[in-house]
Amino acid sequence: MNKALIDTNIMIYAKDKSSAFHKISIKFFKGDYALFLTNKNLVEYYSAVTRGAHPLLSPTEALIDILNLLPFTQYSIQMKEVF
Repeated sequence: MNKALIDTNIMIYAKDKSSAFHKISIKFFKGDYALFLTNKNLVEYYSAVTRGAHPLLSPTEALIDILNLLPFTQYSIQMKEVF
């Protein structure tokens, strides 16, 4: 199984069906990957999808997404695994 630290943009593209990158970003979430997120990713995601005149999600919808993604932040990465 491949391990992947997911960038915030990948999360946003996966949610935004109108994005040119939607189909490719969905592959990370449906593929054979052990996904990892940081708390910072979740804060950035909330900010990006709820801002602007026409936000992608309501604050409630974004919070539900974040609650569903929280289990992916519960991993501790050992330095020996990184370097």
